[in-house]
Amino acid sequence: MPYKKLFVAICIFFLVLGIAGCSSGQKVQEIKEGEPLLSAVGDVVHLEQGWTKDTQQSFYFTDQGSRLMPYSWFLALEQASNQELFRSDHNINALRYLPTKPTKLNPDGLPVGFVKDIDSKGKEWMGFNCALCHTAQISYKGTNIRIDGGPTLGDIQSFQLSLVEALRATYKNEEKFHRFAEKVLGKQASQEDLSKLRSDLLAQTDSIDDYNKINYSYPGQPHYGFARVDAIGSIFNQIMVTFNDLPTNARQSDAPVSYPFLWGTNESDVVQWPGFTPNGPASLGTLLRNGGEVLGVFGQIDIPEDKSVEAYDSSLKIKNLGKIEKWVDELRSPQWPEKYLPPIDSEMAARGEVHYQQYCLKCHQVIARQKEGIPYQARLIPVAEVKTDPTELVNMGRQLEAGKYDGRIGAFPHLELIPAQTTGLNPLVNSVLGALLKHPLQTIEAANIEFAGTVEAEQSADGIKSNQKDTALLKLKDVFTEYGELFETLQLKSLTTSKSAAEKSVYKARPLTGIWATAPYLHNGSVPNLYELLLPQEERSKSFYLGSREIDPEKVGYVSTSEVSDTSPFQFDTSVKGNSNQGHEYGVTELTEDQKKELLEYLKTL
Repeated sequence: MPYKKLFVAICIFFLVLGIAGCSSGQKVQEIKEGEPLLSAVGDVVHLEQGWTKDTQQSFYFTDQGSRLMPYSWFLALEQASNQELFRSDHNINALRYLPTKPTKLNPDGLPVGFVKDIDSKGKEWMGFNCALCHTAQISYKGTNIRIDGGPTLGDIQSFQLSLVEALRATYKNEEKFHRFAEKVLGKQASQEDLSKLRSDLLAQTDSIDDYNKINYSYPGQPHYGFARVDAIGSIFNQIMVTFNDLPTNARQSDAPVSYPFLWGTNESDVVQWPGFTPNGPASLGTLLRNGGEVLGVFGQIDIPEDKSVEAYDSSLKIKNLGKIEKWVDELRSPQWPEKYLPPIDSEMAARGEVHYQQYCLKCHQVIARQKEGIPYQARLIPVAEVKTDPTELVNMGRQLEAGKYDGRIGAFPHLELIPAQTTGLNPLVNSVLGALLKHPLQTIEAANIEFAGTVEAEQSADGIKSNQKDTALLKLKDVFTEYGELFETLQLKSLTTSKSAAEKSVYKARPLTGIWATAPYLHNGSVPNLYELLLPQEERSKSFYLGSREIDPEKVGYVSTSEVSDTSPFQFDTSVKGNSNQGHEYGVTELTEDQKKELLEYLKTL
């Protein structure tokens, strides 16, 4: 069934269930450029990106099922080498996450993307949501500018490693443990409670440490540094090692990539740098994608040994995933803020547009701002043509023991059973689908929230009769069949079936709307600014520094400097595995210096 027809069919299905139709919610007043971001620590201004303040704060702090550690522990934990809280504004900022003042949705003042999750037993956890990785902030001459949906500058690897150090120090140091226990349990805690806390502390520390060792503890392991993560590597390790109880499946997460920007995500037919995840049909693709993201950042799932069991217990907050995706759908790209950055030279930009049409348009289509939100088909460029670092693609094709997934249903190539040897992709899809099948009504509801976004759509689900659960379950399975067929149509199956996947695979060339706010560049963040992306590969920086939030408005990227007052800069070495800055050498490298400046000026307008 074609995508549009399937979408209409599912909308009709929602109506049959008594859920409001697939229509847009009432438009409300948006954030205006230059307004102060009152919840931020320090002086930060907004840009207009189509969100309200309520939407922004909800995106920052809505839980999705990630459970890193008990909530009260994170509030109380000290740093390993001193008594300053681990979550102090200074430490969070040094790791390049975004400190926040307490608000109604965030009463304890957690940083952006750090959220409270409450499990079915009422236990409170601290975990992450999308905003952790997809909220940026840049600076220019003393003005701090928030970029919603932009790639974080955060250093997730240093965060996780230093978190374990802090937890381990708290376990070993009596004075630290006493201060920690007093904040968590109170002054009158019994010896039994203290002993249990110490035991639980060790177990949780070892659990996070195991995650780090599975992903990072290898000879030659590259440090990700600021603005990068090997999300696919860590997700596959969670699926194939942790949830699968197969430690021999552990593989080095040595393909860190830049965080993609979120605006335009829902409009594309496929997502991820290798373009391997369909967004459709309806919103099943987005729910599978976001569910996988949660499992990669300390979400929980139980894959039973019994292969006949299709539905799995998990921590996924399915309805919230639908809400978050709806907010992302409303997000728009940031326009170059001439109020704070040097104004664009319109005559130079006009000449630069000619260069863009000649050299760039073949891969990077232009989406007019008034047409943002309209679906488009992404252009997938063979890696053999673009010639950028293939490590991510090579890793995705690694064959592993299927373990618990052996014989379970896979999406690709034709809903066939997963063989004994497999890549991580089919088990990943199977895991998230199993979590969705456990709660089919919530899944249908989440899909409708994403498409309709109305309060009525969410509330009306309360009136669904329990005997309609079977109907929802059957419909969900039908849509999953369509998902597998869509994957076939997009010709992406080589990622799951070929041992030489990288040779046949692609990287996604998306529209460059808002590209000025998304440094560093190339999929692995190996080029510091847009200017260097126009140079022949041998003339690009072999190394550069990340850590400064200061933007270079001429070269368009972060200023590369080893002198940053509030953090330790990271030196990016392009000779390290996974860090290559080669490729993407199209005709632009032949432009004159003046022509390159013209093209840069045009890129600022997108």
